[in-house]
Amino acid sequence: MKKILIVASSYVHIRAFLIPHIKQLVSDGWVVNVASENDGTIIPYAHAQIDIPVKRSPFHPSNLLAIQKLLRHLDKERYDIINCHTPIGAMIVRMASFKARRMGTKIIYMAHGFHFYQGAPFINWAVYYTAEKLMARYTDAIITINEEDRCNAGRLFPEISHQYTLPGVGCDINRIVPMCDAEHKELKKQYKIVDEDYVAIYIARYTRNKNHRFLIKALAKIKHDIPHCKLLFLGDGKEMEACRKLADKLGVGSSIIFAGYQSKISGYLHLADVAVSPSLIEGLPIGLAEEMYAGIPIIANTIRGHKDLIKSGENGLLYAYDDEDDFVEKFLYLYNNPDERERLSKGAKSSIEKYSVENVIPQMMSIFEKELS
Repeated sequence: MKKILIVASSYVHIRAFLIPHIKQLVSDGWVVNVASENDGTIIPYAHAQIDIPVKRSPFHPSNLLAIQKLLRHLDKERYDIINCHTPIGAMIVRMASFKARRMGTKIIYMAHGFHFYQGAPFINWAVYYTAEKLMARYTDAIITINEEDRCNAGRLFPEISHQYTLPGVGCDINRIVPMCDAEHKELKKQYKIVDEDYVAIYIARYTRNKNHRFLIKALAKIKHDIPHCKLLFLGDGKEMEACRKLADKLGVGSSIIFAGYQSKISGYLHLADVAVSPSLIEGLPIGLAEEMYAGIPIIANTIRGHKDLIKSGENGLLYAYDDEDDFVEKFLYLYNNPDERERLSKGAKSSIEKYSVENVIPQMMSIFEKELS
């Protein structure tokens, strides 16, 4: 029986992106174990969870303990494949698996977005690129999920002989289901949304890179032209309270709905007239793909990942990188042109099928089988 270990910097990452992968592996007869820091998250379908004290910071001393614990685990367990995700999770795997590779274990790294990219700070290149370069010779295969990373992997890491590109980890379009009128009315009532409100949705954790403050500042300008505009934020994170304070300071606190993390997003998508993403860093955003499948017109920052999903003017709009005035201009343009919203909505929905779980998962399984052979 084939055996695989999936490692990431957090079980939240595994829960958010990899459950369909795990389910398919188990269905195909694999023994699937997962490893990350114990945060109380239970991973469905996994046969075992191995808790290692991995931290997202590359310099955290706990990462040394994580390497030691993973070393001891790999001395006892024999895996056909170790599939690693997230930069630090992948580094820990490769440092702990020298012996395992000599015994035949294949190390497959799925890069959800290199931390070194066009326009990234020098420190990102100094730390993350250097680490990836050192670890490249201990990597049997790498999977990238956007065009910029695909080019960088081929150019910067020729040591990795097997390189693949997938259209993301797979968007579960089955999560996007119609909502009955009663449910729709109840959700609108819960968040005090009335018929004349124009709602923009953003699904993301509250971190600096997700750039919620950009939208809050932009909303202060947009409210002059669209007094009934509201922002609907879905997600959690340590930056949430700071965002609340900024919204109150700018006088738009009553126009922002802080809905928190929601495991079922379908109903919330039906509340939205437009979806927005000011994110500064993405690999290939699943949330955006889900919004496009739901037929919501998109306005997004011009970054990798967004550029892979959106062809500006065809299935959404891209605004100049972190340019608040350009964002506001495009936001008002869509508001004032309902026919254009409808056209972009249709384009978004028709362009997203290749990013679906049904399309991506068979490709992922094929990579695993190819690496074993």
